[in-house]
Order: sequence, then structure tokens, then C-alpha cells
Amino acid sequence: MNSYVLILSSVYDFSVDLVVQRLENMHENYIRLNKEQFHLYEISLNPVDMLLHINGNGIDVSISKIKSIWYRQPVFLRNTPGKLIDIEEQLSKSQWSAFLRGLMVFDDAYWMNWPQATYAAESKPYQLMLAKKIGFTVPKTIISNGLGFKYLEKDSFVVKSIDTVLLKENDDCYFTYTSRMSSESFIDAQTKSAPMTFQEYVDDKLDIRVTVVGDKIFSVSIKRDGNFIEGDWRVTEKINLEYDDICLPDRVKDMCFSYLKVLGLNYGAIDFIKSHDDFFFIEINPTGEWGWLSNADRQIDKEIACRLMAGNS
Repeated sequence: MNSYVLILSSVYDFSVDLVVQRLENMHENYIRLNKEQFHLYEISLNPVDMLLHINGNGIDVSISKIKSIWYRQPVFLRNTPGKLIDIEEQLSKSQWSAFLRGLMVFDDAYWMNWPQATYAAESKPYQLMLAKKIGFTVPKTIISNGLGFKYLEKDSFVVKSIDTVLLKENDDCYFTYTSRMSSESFIDAQTKSAPMTFQEYVDDKLDIRVTVVGDKIFSVSIKRDGNFIEGDWRVTEKINLEYDDICLPDRVKDMCFSYLKVLGLNYGAIDFIKSHDDFFFIEINPTGEWGWLSNADRQIDKEIACRLMAGNS
């Protein structure tokens, strides 16, 4: 019986499209299941005998051997719905989420990434604690629903959400970014409703994105018009951003690999700030985007495809 690469994704995921093209070019057996199209299939899991059957939309296979599983978008109750969801949709979302996690019965497959590890790695406080233990420089941080900046003893600081925020109100969507603030911007009553992250502001900064795939690492600096970016670089239109390959110090690279190993991840996108020759750990995203970084000289898509094809061999 053939072994398969199983991809759990979304129909709108451009990064997955790049990897799928690689798999097809290398004639690899794969199945891509998009969350918007589950209703097009009859999908059955025998967890005791570890057998997965998929029928529909041109596919009819029984799988007992899964080489690797790319769990691309495991969202854990993160997004807040902007409208009421009817009973049927609530049931569908919750049970499909549980079903996908249930594929952990294929524990001999290569996972990118194991759901339990992803869940832990998405916790920003946990990330920072482990980063400090590994040896990274970590900005002073306080998470509080009070005036947390008082404990930083810094005149300038940034505020951000504890987790990614995507709020919906009717047809409008709201996404939060990291913002530089001063103590005069806050009063106690403004912070009571929800905790937030207060973090020391690191000046003279160069933003760095490090993408780790297995034992390979891709590192780029992020600038605008050749200059460092004040504030959150994500608010700058991508057409105005420049991504230049950089070589990380061996010590920083080794810590990146060690960090992912401790978290139990095979993939991770790490954000650093370089300031005064020091690298400040900001965060890791275990399902972070990378499609906009991949090109002929930085073939992240090829590396992911090769890791999925290799499995645990």
C-alpha cells in the first residue's frame, strides 16, 4: 500500500500551493484536504487499527501508512466570530477540529507540526520563558490588565496582544499590531477589561525573520527603502519592504535549532530584533507564513516539500 503526504490546509493558502507544486513535480503521493471542502468527502478514521479512508472529489483511498502530515492551520479558538453562528455550523467547526487533532493516532508519521506542540508553542508567555532558558536575549516583559509598564521602569515601551487578535464586527475585521507607547497614553480604567503585553522598547532596531525547516535555516533582514523600520514592520505595505539574506552568528543559529527541539517543532518562524549587535528574541510562530519570502535563491517551499517527502527516514 502506498504511503502518502497528508496536507491539512485551506483552499486560500498560497504557501501550500507552492509546496504542492513541488510535490507534483517530484511525483510524490499526497492528499490535500482543505477545511472549506470537507463536505465534498466522506472521511472515515479507524483509530484502533490506524486506517484513514477518504472518498469523494476524485479521491478514493484507504491509508494505513502516512509518511508525513502538514498540519498547516490548527487554530485554537483564536478568531472571534462577527456574527452569530448557527447550531449546525458550531457543531461542524468543533467536530472537524477534534477530528483533525485525532489524526495524532498516526504518531509514527513526520508532523509539521505535532498539534500538542503547536498548542504549547503558540503561548507567548511560554515562548519567552523558554527563550530565556535557551540563552536568547529577551526584552523585559510584563503581562497585565493593569498599568504593567510601571514594572518595566522604562520611559518608552511597546504594547501588544498576548495572542493574535482578529476581531470581526459585521463586515469589518480588526487586527492588532505592536505599538510604541508612553505612560501618559494609559489610565488604569483602559486596561482592566483584558490583559495585554507591555514590553520594553528596543531602539536602533533591525527586524529579522528566521524561518527554520528541520535542519535548515533561512534568515532575512526587513527594511524599508534601505532603512530600519520604526515600529511594527507589518503595517508597511509589502511592496515597500525589502528582504535581504543575512548570515546569523553560529551561536544564534544553534540556539534557534535548540529552541525548536525543546518546543518539539519541525518548523517555526522566529522574529528577532537586532540592536547594538545583540539579537532580541520577540516571538515564534509555529505556523508562520513564509510564502512571500520564498524565491529562486531562498527555496523554502522546496525545503518543506523535501522534508515532507523524507518523512521520518
